[in-house]
Amino acid sequence: MCKNSLIHIEHLQIYDTTITAEIAEGELNAIIGPNKSGKTTLAKILCGEIRDFKGAINNSIDFDQISYSAYAADNFRFHYSDFYYQQRYNAFDVANVDTVAQFLQYNESDSYIHELFNAVLPQDILKKKIIELSSGETRKVLLLKNLFKEAKIYILDNPFTGLDTPSIFTFVDLFKRITNKYGKTIILLVNNNQLGIKFSQTIDLSNKLLNKSINDSDLTSQSTFFTTPDADFNIVFQIENTTLKAGERILINNLNWVIKKGEKWLLKGANGSGKTTLMSLLNADNPIAYKHRIKLFDRARGTGESIWDIKSKIGFISSEIQQYFNHASTVKNIVLSGLSDTMVLNRKINDAEKENYHSIIKTLGLTNIEDAVFGMLSSGEKKMVMMARALVKNPPVLILDEPFQGLDNMNFHFLYNFLTKYADENRTVIQIAHLEHEILPCIDHIALIENAALHGTEVRQKS
Repeated sequence: MCKNSLIHIEHLQIYDTTITAEIAEGELNAIIGPNKSGKTTLAKILCGEIRDFKGAINNSIDFDQISYSAYAADNFRFHYSDFYYQQRYNAFDVANVDTVAQFLQYNESDSYIHELFNAVLPQDILKKKIIELSSGETRKVLLLKNLFKEAKIYILDNPFTGLDTPSIFTFVDLFKRITNKYGKTIILLVNNNQLGIKFSQTIDLSNKLLNKSINDSDLTSQSTFFTTPDADFNIVFQIENTTLKAGERILINNLNWVIKKGEKWLLKGANGSGKTTLMSLLNADNPIAYKHRIKLFDRARGTGESIWDIKSKIGFISSEIQQYFNHASTVKNIVLSGLSDTMVLNRKINDAEKENYHSIIKTLGLTNIEDAVFGMLSSGEKKMVMMARALVKNPPVLILDEPFQGLDNMNFHFLYNFLTKYADENRTVIQIAHLEHEILPCIDHIALIENAALHGTEVRQKS
């Protein structure tokens, strides 16, 4: 059966790639390529945001029937996008924060909306406030919000950010149901297809010649920045006999966990299992810490230490926190804000800190873009900027929540090798990862959240 053509692309020039393709109704397509290969540029051409290009585009549908959604932009639809990151954990009782149902404008009588929601999330989550969601749940709600729009073509940029593998395949099945049952077309913008998803068509931008390559020899910097500083503590984090909740929902029962200086941990668990909440305790973001028996850096919480004393020892990166920064800020300002653990640097920096700054941006290949506007960067560049921010103070403790999301193969291998060398025997590392190949080789302990319990302190066999 011949499907109706929606968009005809003829000799369209995207950097070094020339594209000729037909986009038809009822297809699940992919645009694949590394960071800065032109995926977002192509998406904006398809939906009419960019009109100046070489080649021809012929549409049989109006631009208002094409919905383009990017993760970085979509996160700002939440009320808490105007909050400082910590306020996410201080605002459970704020009256003007939408529930999931309100945010989605959920209409149970709409069979399409009802079917899509039930395929992805349980009904009881509709009553939760947006700020109570885990990062994975947040991503699922954002994807549903985009799919609820009236459109014939949905273009989803980096749709799988923050999702574990089972959740990714849940959405792939949902995408196929939408295309087959409802005749809509979905186009995914992704760096690669490592999970082997079967697409109707793939537009490959991978042959773009990158002007800049990252040299592993940069990792051999002579700067003392790459040596973990002396730390005056033995216990990084200790929590005893605690029931961890999100609102009224129990995440982990009888929680006991100790992380000692220099240990390398992997924290595992499905989306919504409690990983984000647990890391918020370690990073001094969540005030529920004062209700429980928690120690950070040998001190019980609530014994006079400030959150800034705690944060000064931690380098923290996650896909979620990235969304709270002003996208009009420069790369330099965002990286330097890591020295004061705030959204904007609020003090003068000394010569040693300046040296650290220049060392980390040189090592991560950011020197040429330090004056660039953050919001104009590719997803891979943004991830490298946030990594530089986490490392600029050379912290003795690293919390790496999905540190490789949004990176193409080249940048992934570089950052993987860098973190492998950076995580020396004295640096404490807590990593969250869903994919086996992303787990750092230094990891020697595993904590698994499953069935509302943190299971043991399983020791990982290094390869």
